[in-house]
Amino acid sequence: MGFADKTKVPEMKTRTEIELLLRKNGATGFGYSWDDKRDQILFQWRTHRLKFELPMVTKAKNKTHLEQLNRQRWRALLLVIRAKLEAVSSGISIFEEEFLAHIVTNDGQTVGEHLVPRLQSGGRLALPPAETAP
Repeated sequence: MGFADKTKVPEMKTRTEIELLLRKNGATGFGYSWDDKRDQILFQWRTHRLKFELPMVTKAKNKTHLEQLNRQRWRALLLVIRAKLEAVSSGISIFEEEFLAHIVTNDGQTVGEHLVPRLQSGGRLALPPAETAP
């Protein structure tokens, strides 16, 4: 059994919980969109725009099972966001560290969309040399 695999909480209620959680923690904007492959939330936090894509289940035993699997994914997303915000508020890490992969860059893609394919293909990331003290 996985996390929230028996949840009855409707997706819309979970989205609202995510929005309220983000607002409570400093987000200044929130949006939601969907297409036939994924749901997506966007939010603004300070100078950063962030995007979480949630691939939707398209195949299941039946419609009821499909709806259950998608509700479970929304609950899991809420858990992930809540855990990241808790890590930030507890001083374990900073916002940019926790949410780095989801920060949207100037071209509309996230940092993760740029870097993950390079890492998965065995590529190495070229980072700028460390600055030396004067």
